[in-house]
Amino acid sequence: MRLFFAVLSTLLLVSSFAYAQGSKIGYVDLRRVVTDSRNGKAAFSAVEAQFGPRGKALENKRKQLEAMEQDFIKNAAVMNEASRKQKAEQIDRLKKDFTRSLEDFQYELKKKDFELSQSILKDIEGILQSIGQSEAYTVILESGGLVYGSPSADITDRVIKAYDAKQ
Repeated sequence: MRLFFAVLSTLLLVSSFAYAQGSKIGYVDLRRVVTDSRNGKAAFSAVEAQFGPRGKALENKRKQLEAMEQDFIKNAAVMNEASRKQKAEQIDRLKKDFTRSLEDFQYELKKKDFELSQSILKDIEGILQSIGQSEAYTVILESGGLVYGSPSADITDRVIKAYDAKQ
């Protein structure tokens, strides 16, 4: 709740300052810049090539595990106690291994995504400053914290074009 009021207060302060000064305010969707820029698309397709096969292998492993569980449920009534216990332990071990593998995969994927995003955002910082100075913006905000922003104040497409031209 405090965060909401802090953001609201900041927006009101910025908007009243801009109104009083006749200033120019813009906003940019940084996530869209990262995903829609040429460099971002190339980076994320490389990530897909790197992590895609591993993700598919995990999906196949999950399906095999589900099939094994269904088979166990179906046949548990006709199995003797020792083989039922052995099969249940085997499935439990495989589930734990799968869960660990999935968590490792998700961690590595998020880490790679973060690294690529940070690299692109570092490049974009100079472009934002350049656009801000050349077009006389008083403030350029990130769209993630906005409640509303006029489409005319959205400079995301200009930032993408400038970033693509720089590459």
